[in-house]
Amino acid sequence: MVFTAYKELKKNQAPVIHGLPTSVNVGELEYKGRLIYELTVSDINGDSFVCRKQSVSPSPNNTNVDFRVLIDSANGNTVSKDATATLQNDIVYTVQAQNELTTNDNGLSFSISTVPASSSFDIDGNGNILAARNLVLENTTPITIYVTVTDGVIWVKETLRVDLTNMNNIPEITNLKNSPSVHMSELLASNSLIYSLTGSDGDASDTLTYSMNIDPVTDTALFELDTGVSPLQLRLAPGKMFDYEKTQYYNITFTVTDSKATGGPFILNVHVLNENEPCFFDKSTYSLSTNEGAASSISLNPGFIIRDGDGVNQAYSLSFLNGNGSERFTMDASSGLISYATDYDIDNNAMPSTVYLNVKCQDATGETGNASVIIYIHDINDNSPEFGSGDYSFFADQFTGVGSLIGTTTATDIDSGTNAQFTCSYGSTQNAIANTYFTVGSDCSVFFTSRTSLAYDTVIRFTLLAIDKGTPAKTGTTFVNAIYREASTTTISTSTTTTSTTSTTTTTVAPSTGLEDGSIAAIVIGSLVGAVLLGLLLYMLFRWCYTGFCCGPDPCDFARCCQRGDYSNYQRRQITPIRSRQRIEDRRRDSYELDSDYGSLKNQDMRHSRFSRPERNYPDFPQVGEPQFPRLSPSDARVEMISPKYARGLPAIRY
Repeated sequence: MVFTAYKELKKNQAPVIHGLPTSVNVGELEYKGRLIYELTVSDINGDSFVCRKQSVSPSPNNTNVDFRVLIDSANGNTVSKDATATLQNDIVYTVQAQNELTTNDNGLSFSISTVPASSSFDIDGNGNILAARNLVLENTTPITIYVTVTDGVIWVKETLRVDLTNMNNIPEITNLKNSPSVHMSELLASNSLIYSLTGSDGDASDTLTYSMNIDPVTDTALFELDTGVSPLQLRLAPGKMFDYEKTQYYNITFTVTDSKATGGPFILNVHVLNENEPCFFDKSTYSLSTNEGAASSISLNPGFIIRDGDGVNQAYSLSFLNGNGSERFTMDASSGLISYATDYDIDNNAMPSTVYLNVKCQDATGETGNASVIIYIHDINDNSPEFGSGDYSFFADQFTGVGSLIGTTTATDIDSGTNAQFTCSYGSTQNAIANTYFTVGSDCSVFFTSRTSLAYDTVIRFTLLAIDKGTPAKTGTTFVNAIYREASTTTISTSTTTTSTTSTTTTTVAPSTGLEDGSIAAIVIGSLVGAVLLGLLLYMLFRWCYTGFCCGPDPCDFARCCQRGDYSNYQRRQITPIRSRQRIEDRRRDSYELDSDYGSLKNQDMRHSRFSRPERNYPDFPQVGEPQFPRLSPSDARVEMISPKYARGLPAIRY
């Protein structure tokens, strides 16, 4: 078999085939398509070439062996592409391949690989190398593509170099390029700044997006990346703190993308420094409830759980902070048990029923932590109701109404709430008939209920009990002397004398004002008589108002008493002294004829008009006009009222 290597464009020096042996032995078991020998061909100009089989001298034992050499590439080994303009599925390069044999032709297939590895390229069945995505997303140039062509028997590999221009700038975090380290105290306050990050992208119009990964991942919530400020800020998350005893080192990885390329990873190393930490409580506030009582009578366990950042086995002591009445309580420094330091009594608000205390823990280094303790203190029924007096005397007489209150006792209970509420009732009595004539109200009042067969000067003495509503109930006691006596006709002031072992108290009690049935009837009759007399008096006043007389034969028109109708418009003239009788009479007549409504009426009409009045003759008053006109009456004369101090020396008025 003879081989010749030649160029498609025959130029310069021909390619050389190296190390071609004169013969190759092929065993009987060699199968079709197995590589028998590899030719080494070189061309000093680096041009593509084709190897063709010129003749075959078949061996008697290997008559079915064929050799195929397939590649034919006429476009060179390098291509340049604009990354921004080359879109997905655009053709980057077309590989020219040819099968030199016409017998046993199985067709050709293509495959590629890249160095460095890239997902930006692909090849179809026609040998077209395609852009697998927009090449602006590719971050590397140049890229070497290895093209392999096979017909299923022989494989041939060719190399293509792709140079990209106008590529996208990869974003980056400039101050994390060298993976810096920071050291933070474990006492760093939450929301404190840890590191500022500076992002950069050569394409000014690109929008950058950042991401962050924390190692260990269980502490991801410990950090917060604030992208709303520039530069970006890595902070300790709100409400979070470092714990050296748990984690001493964090590896934080950042990436940044402009949606076309992703820069990173960029690494920040965070080291946590150990500090002397204070102890702290598992709660900020503890609530307890108990009853009032004597000193050391209670033992309250708040259930404190104390921790110390420097280790769970750290020693600490517990105590109250001063203030808020903490001196009334004691606390065990080790267990935290709370008790009364004094007798605690909330009766009469002597001490508060709700106490707010502050407690602290202190470790061996002097560091402290604080918490609050609220103690709700309840009243116990430790006081009996007490009466204002040990002995009361109340009186009833023949005028005391049945069911009337004859006296009230006063009792108090200095407990609070239900324990301070009480009701009153009979106790054991020294007189079995007490309940027949007297009764006790729940408010400790005493009422008179009957006088049947009750003799004067009868004294009924009984026990009055005040029983509170506490548990167990407590009882206060006093004595009542209920006395039935005959009342005198004069006001009597009675006294109630209270005697005790230490003092005597005298109380003045007013006599009863109760009424019998006969007294009520007398009052009713007297009221009716008074009403009749009052009506008669009003009648006389109306008559006097209109006629000038309280009694007499003339009738009264009461409708005109207070409302005088048109009389208020009648013009009256003043009578001046020392004038002739005739002039007076003329003027009187003129007044009636010209100025008065009476002057326009005939005498007959005037008598029957609604303004007419009964005629009355006054002999001592002058006659006006003709004899048929009536004499002047006192109401017809208009008189000016003159103050007495100006009336002296004035002449009398004459008619």
